[in-house]
Amino acid sequence: MLLFVSAFLPAQTSSSTASIFFETDQSELSEDARKTLDAIAPTLLQAPDYQVNIEAFTDDRGTAQYNLRLAADRAASVQNYLAGKGLIADKTSVQNWGERKAAGPSDAGRQKSRRVDVAINAFYFKDFGALKDRLSANTEQVLTIQAGQEQTVTAARGTLVIVPANAFVFEDGTAVSGQIDLVVQEAYDPSDFILHNLTTMSNGQILQTGGMVCITAKSEGRELQLAEGASLTVSIPNGGNFDPSMELFYAQPVANGGVDWKPAGQKFRKTLKPSRVTLSIDAALGKRIAAIKVPEYPSPALPVFKGQMPPEPKLPVAPYKPRAPKKPEWESVQKMFAGGGEAARLNRKELKKAQGYFNEQMARYTRDSAKYIQLEERYRHNLEGYEKAKLRHVKEHEDWVSELKFRLQSIMLYERERRVHYYSKALAKTLKSKAKTIQQYETYSNLYWSVDEAAEEQTAWMLLSSGFSNNVRKNTQVVGNLYESIIGTKVMDTYKEYGYVRSRAYHSIPADTTGNIISQILKNTGLRNISDSLQAEIKERVLLTAQSPEQANYALKGYVASVSQLGWINCDRFYNDPAEKMQVVVRETEEVTMYAVCTDINSMLPFYRNSEGSYLVSGLPKGKKISIVAIKIKDGMAQFSRQDIKVGESATSMAYQSMPLRDLKMELKKLNG
Repeated sequence: MLLFVSAFLPAQTSSSTASIFFETDQSELSEDARKTLDAIAPTLLQAPDYQVNIEAFTDDRGTAQYNLRLAADRAASVQNYLAGKGLIADKTSVQNWGERKAAGPSDAGRQKSRRVDVAINAFYFKDFGALKDRLSANTEQVLTIQAGQEQTVTAARGTLVIVPANAFVFEDGTAVSGQIDLVVQEAYDPSDFILHNLTTMSNGQILQTGGMVCITAKSEGRELQLAEGASLTVSIPNGGNFDPSMELFYAQPVANGGVDWKPAGQKFRKTLKPSRVTLSIDAALGKRIAAIKVPEYPSPALPVFKGQMPPEPKLPVAPYKPRAPKKPEWESVQKMFAGGGEAARLNRKELKKAQGYFNEQMARYTRDSAKYIQLEERYRHNLEGYEKAKLRHVKEHEDWVSELKFRLQSIMLYERERRVHYYSKALAKTLKSKAKTIQQYETYSNLYWSVDEAAEEQTAWMLLSSGFSNNVRKNTQVVGNLYESIIGTKVMDTYKEYGYVRSRAYHSIPADTTGNIISQILKNTGLRNISDSLQAEIKERVLLTAQSPEQANYALKGYVASVSQLGWINCDRFYNDPAEKMQVVVRETEEVTMYAVCTDINSMLPFYRNSEGSYLVSGLPKGKKISIVAIKIKDGMAQFSRQDIKVGESATSMAYQSMPLRDLKMELKKLNG
């Protein structure tokens, strides 16, 4: 016996349940049970991803301990049978109830209780973002520490984190006491980079990475942040090969859901605890910095549209097809009025009633037939109008989407210009404020990046105050901002393809050059020369030696840095190759996520879609071996393609293969070499 129920949930999950029944005191699968499980397995193996939950039960006979063992045996029979069909063990969870949920002492109740319920969730993906979330699920490592003491923890791949006492506070600034969950994610190989959508680019320049790590913290279920002035010491394993040019980079989110890496102005070192060298700073240096003039970047004109986007054009409603009247049949009417159910035995009274009813039905049939001719004519006329309305709707919807895309492009371009404008204003204020604190170690020890970081923070605040968030993903959710006034929350919340159109709008405008402009503004201040001279003086006085034999041993294994921001960090150096820099172009008509993986230098670059519909990546050295990796979603399933070429060769069109999540992960791991 089996029960089988299936439903398709809004969260792109196909959910099914099956019940497997057993004989009294038995745990062996019956023939019917095997047939049920045989039907389940292929469906799951063809799904993009899945999770199987098994619950085992017994009836009320026997001791509680015996019934728990019997339930466990029944669950094991089901789990082992599914494993033999190819299902992955770690995607199956088991819970034994024994007799605790027995239906009752009756024969029917006991038969119902002798079962195993199999709950099946097959996951389907709406877009690459949903796939990425599923790929990166369960990659977090939770390491428990105590707030009031310094502790050292080591993650699975060798990342070492030293957390000072009282390093964290809640977002409102209040102190944390007791247990803290330090959440660590490690990305050291190309497959890890794709799992987390991490590329190795900094303001258009290629980086060669030594590894990326994400560190966050929680306590009592609430997010934490670093206390003012606190920093973590992070050591990234290097296999004993220390490259002195490796720098610390922090992640900066970009519109496509990936990141751009911002240099922190800090080289990685060999010692776990850096020596702190103080300088005596002349007050005249502060006056010199305060006197630096920053030309204000022009304020862009606000995009102007007549109100919000109108609602999405709706499909016209199809006309109702009339139903032809049915002619009454005399024989059927006679049977209706025959007392014994036989028309041949109708008496005179019954016959009279039947004749009257039949005449009424014939009159109604004649009337409805005439009306039906009119309704049929009206239906044909409405059908012609409906077909024309559908054609008009296609054009109206195309125009509506084009208008939405144009408005999004206008906002995005305005955002870029506005950010540079605000940065120039923020930089002028920041220079004056930093000039007052130039004699403090935190300012002069890293002046250039200290000023840039403070100016960026001020810029983010100014953008938020004017209706924008520095987090691109949040921009569409900030009430009262430009998106609401030009697009409208109704369109953003209800139009199913809004995210897709927004992505198309982003990739169809010229590449974002605001980072280059901001870098030039900062460079023109001459602050870099001042900062470099201070750094040189500090280096002359710093003696980088190990503080203990333990540190000396560890120094051979890791890149060490002081990290003052939570989130993703990167151990990188700028990759410079004298070879000619070239583009790689891939012809692709559909929406895909595509990467250029340079495994020999541990770099990964994103492809961008141009206005002609092709995907391209720029700045790759000619002759460099790369793997082009493309992933797209079709019918809820991931489709994967890989092509190995040398830069300078023409890439052919990508050949895709649909595959479930486990096979996709195996293909990605092949990139690690």
